[in-house]
Amino acid sequence: MIKVYEFAQVMFKVNQLLKIYKTNDPTTNKAQKNIILDEIRAIYIVNGIDASEYITQLDDIRLSKTKANMILSEMKQFVEPFEMPSAKQVEKLFKKVKKLKTPPSDQYDLQMMSYLGWNDYSANRKYIVYKDSKGAFQSIYGELAPTKVKGFCSICQHESDVSLFLNKTKANSDGTYTKKGDYICHDSNVCNQHLDDIEKLYHFIQKIK
Repeated sequence: MIKVYEFAQVMFKVNQLLKIYKTNDPTTNKAQKNIILDEIRAIYIVNGIDASEYITQLDDIRLSKTKANMILSEMKQFVEPFEMPSAKQVEKLFKKVKKLKTPPSDQYDLQMMSYLGWNDYSANRKYIVYKDSKGAFQSIYGELAPTKVKGFCSICQHESDVSLFLNKTKANSDGTYTKKGDYICHDSNVCNQHLDDIEKLYHFIQKIK
């Protein structure tokens, strides 16, 4: 099985292919196409999966966006879904939060999630649940500005509709708290689609804690 963020890499590379197929330079086209197809193949091979059938289908200068999406939907079967935490696990992860609104577990595509993120608009908060490098659930939450602006997300590092996210850090010796944060995708589902390296998420968490 491949990771969700690895599949995000595949989707990005397929979009690159579509752009290349529209160029008029056949020599450059072929060289770039072969590099991208090899990169897609490698993502699957390193995880013990033979994707030759799909690579052959993608190797077509007449490839349309519709056909590409159909091929991607078939390649998606090899994606390891995110393990959705139970309601009790979520409550335990955010045990300091009163009146926690847990997310509806049936409204997520787990094969498109590297982490779980949801907004509580009544409290202007975003909650994030993720697995650390050892596979254990971890969490963080903070203030989420209700306003959205066009900008770059500090998690996925793509342009998106972003909002300022602020995490309140531990109290200093004088009892005061510090807030750390940055702009991130307002919609975590969009962020997950763009996140092509889990280390980007880990780096963001470390930066604001």
